[in-house]
Amino acid sequence: MLHFTIYHNNEHIKTYEIDSPNITVGRLPENDIPIASISVSRRHLRIEQDTTRQYILTDLNSLNGTFVNNQKVSITKLSDGDKITIGKYGILFEIASDDSEVVETSIIDKKDTPLSPEHAAKPTMKVNVVDGKEPPPDDVVDITDKTPMLIETSKHVVYKIDKPVMSIGSSENDDIFVEGFLISDGHVLIEQDSEGTWIHANKLMGKVKINGKKENKHKLVHKDQIEIGTSIFRYMENGQN
Repeated sequence: MLHFTIYHNNEHIKTYEIDSPNITVGRLPENDIPIASISVSRRHLRIEQDTTRQYILTDLNSLNGTFVNNQKVSITKLSDGDKITIGKYGILFEIASDDSEVVETSIIDKKDTPLSPEHAAKPTMKVNVVDGKEPPPDDVVDITDKTPMLIETSKHVVYKIDKPVMSIGSSENDDIFVEGFLISDGHVLIEQDSEGTWIHANKLMGKVKINGKKENKHKLVHKDQIEIGTSIFRYMENGQN
């Protein structure tokens, strides 16, 4: 049995107990360990048991990389007590026999160094955790960041609009992944120019619903609601609340 204890900024979030020779970690919900954060790739890493019963971690060409015991890796053997770091998230990897009990300890006590680097002190906004549910991803948001963003309201996932052109669609190559009837790859584009931030359908005769109204192209303003497939987003402009 494998135990994976998930931390965000060294605060315990959740523990998974998995008995499988092949485990994936990533942003998509179909992963064995889903972490719904923009800093985590859709399929970020895989852990599998080789012929010698050793556990091997492989980074799946993730955008932000994978660190084991603070060393960036592409492929490495895992040992009991190793610390895996993905962005602000840490995963404590433990191997337990069926008749053993894992005693949860402070992640800093487990090793000499914390899971993730120290972050400079900044004004932050805490998002409350609803009892009985997993905490929202990226539950600490830097309110000094002036980058416009989309917030997927049902999942509390924050997507920064930090490129001149970003795509939303059903492909893993899209910047923002959404599902839904007739949603295709590159279904919607978000573009920034000197006049502001625009959203428009990228398919012939396509429409995107803005504030309940279907439009082909729309200049986004603060707190616009965007519906694409099964996802609902809120546009937040320049760090405003």
